[in-house]
Amino acid sequence: MDSVLIDSGVWFSMFDARDERYAQGQEKAEILESLQIVVPWPTMYETLRTRFVKNKLALGQFERFLATPSVVYLQDEPYRDAAFELSLDSSLRRNRPLSMIDCLIRLVLDDVNVRVRYLATFNLRDFADICAARQVEII
Repeated sequence: MDSVLIDSGVWFSMFDARDERYAQGQEKAEILESLQIVVPWPTMYETLRTRFVKNKLALGQFERFLATPSVVYLQDEPYRDAAFELSLDSSLRRNRPLSMIDCLIRLVLDDVNVRVRYLATFNLRDFADICAARQVEII
């Protein structure tokens, strides 16, 4: 089964009807149904923020989705220090501001030991280069 990594913004759009990209999120959700979902823990930290957890309907749907057998959690320890350094370096010295979570996703995509065929994101600019290099299709 092909695997997909999902950026935090897509999680919001899939489950929060108040999200401006909710319709797009529903389209992405249909595509994701047939894929194995790879979830790096930091994306959960970013997704389960205060506004989202106050939306009980969205949070309940998200919880049920995460309980499906197609979801696999990826430990972030192998990437944590490098993502921290990459975020600072890229943002301060390379004139390319990247959040630490975006850096972590980039590192996971670049890891030959993690098989990810797709990335679900609305943030094409931050991932297009790494996805092209690793032949990861952006959904």
